Amino acid sequence: MKNLAKHKVAVRTREYIVQAIFQLLFNNESVDSIIKQFEDEHSGKKVDFVNFIKVLSVINKRKDVFSSILNSDLGLKDSEMELIDKSILFYGIYELENKELPKEIAIDECIRLSRKFSSPDSYKFINAYLDKLSKLNINLDK
Repeated sequence: MKNLAKHKVAVRTREYIVQAIFQLLFNNESVDSIIKQFEDEHSGKKVDFVNFIKVLSVINKRKDVFSSILNSDLGLKDSEMELIDKSILFYGIYELENKELPKEIAIDECIRLSRKFSSPDSYKFINAYLDKLSKLNINLDK
């Protein structure tokens, strides 16, 4: 695996974002309470909470659109994927839509997150569907 030491804050922030998305989808908890919980639990760690809050807020507002992209455009049903994989795909859709990271890096980061948080082979699933999404000519701003 690549040396991510110089990107430690960004890596940790992305990991917390995926965990927060999972919590949002699992508990349907309010974004404000999730943000407060993460700020309280991780206040001593170096985390980009400005980015964390921005990403989580956007994903919360667009979760129906992101679900539609997974279901309609990619042909994925909720029953075909684990919730952690759905959380990672939501983050991947956000990154592909936002274009702050080049698509290759966004997909690579989602693969890394999958290897850390999901089942051993789920990175193949994440890679395949984010790659497919990146090649589709769909409007992510639905």
